[in-house]
Amino acid sequence: MATPLENIIQEAKNGALSVSFSTDVRVNADEFVYMERDCEAFLDEIESLQRRAATVAAREKWGLGEGTEGLTSASTLVDWFRSKAGNAGIAADSDNNLHDILQQHHDIVVDIRNLHREIANRYMTQDQEFAARYNELSANVPPSAIGSVEGKA
Repeated sequence: MATPLENIIQEAKNGALSVSFSTDVRVNADEFVYMERDCEAFLDEIESLQRRAATVAAREKWGLGEGTEGLTSASTLVDWFRSKAGNAGIAADSDNNLHDILQQHHDIVVDIRNLHREIANRYMTQDQEFAARYNELSANVPPSAIGSVEGKA
């Protein structure tokens, strides 16, 4: 299955991707290093949310009366919650669930990271100053602010 930015990434790998910048725009290694760092942090957050969604989908007891004989609406509601969290192997499952939607976001972030990585690699092969700065920053990159929100559950 093709990824969202697969064609653009391939163009970058082939050296066929081009962008026109005004004289006001400068390409610097910092932006590439921080983009890589933040993509990784965002991927970690998405994966954490996917694990939470899987936990919700697998939850056994909901306390909504789902075990009460004759109270079918409670079981229906629990099945709906499970299927909205992720594919739970039940009839109510669909692709419109949190886990799968987060996977789409994950795939896009992976593509953005890979595109920037490929462009940075191209710059590094052509510009020694860029490569030196990129490698220096990569070795000492500060942590991302993504995922460091206070009060995080």
